[in-house]
Amino acid sequence: MTALPISLLPANDADRLKALERYQLLDARREQILDDVVAATARLFRVSNAMLSIVEESEVLVKSPYNLPEGVDIERIPREQSLCSATILQNETVVFEDIEKNNAPGVDISLVLQLGLHFYAGHNLRTADGHNIGTLCLLDGPPRHFPPAERHLLGQLAGLVMHLLELRRTLGPHSGLTAMLWGAIYKSMSEQLAYLTALAEEAVPSAGPIQLTPAGAREAGAIVASLDQFVAATLRRA
Repeated sequence: MTALPISLLPANDADRLKALERYQLLDARREQILDDVVAATARLFRVSNAMLSIVEESEVLVKSPYNLPEGVDIERIPREQSLCSATILQNETVVFEDIEKNNAPGVDISLVLQLGLHFYAGHNLRTADGHNIGTLCLLDGPPRHFPPAERHLLGQLAGLVMHLLELRRTLGPHSGLTAMLWGAIYKSMSEQLAYLTALAEEAVPSAGPIQLTPAGAREAGAIVASLDQFVAATLRRA
């Protein structure tokens, strides 16, 4: 195994890994509610690929992947080949608008480029006690601009995912009661997730890829905030 560059290791990585253990995420079992949030995110931003990346000790688990390139079945990749390994070192949205021209020091981007992907944006999944356990990330073929409103919206969506993971941890991911509760939560969220996806249709052509209008980004932000409040309220009752 290739040694992980020191530059990709947070100073608190041992504590971060202990925090990650609490969430019981280190299996690739599909969970519909997470899959749907990731899919809605990809469609909203009009990117070809999106996923949750869970940063383990030496690998990155790809969870809830949306539309990976044809023929690609990646469950885990080496940590040094994942831009998400660099993203967890930051507390803001990390964007590489053209990976070939600008990317993270210490990350081997050869796999990303082999897949024909040149754009990356990721925001941390940050625990309440301040540990970045992974990211919600977007990948796309062509380079593209990613303005501040979209960066903020991606951060909101990552916060929603983190609240879902916290609720999942509180309820326990494998019990029958949890399955029943997730069903009720999913039903309550599904209509708003569908509306969030529909907002992508309001995107307008530009010189580059089709992107959200500022008004669309604000409306999407309001929907995400409403979803987040619902999940947070459910968490308080759990």
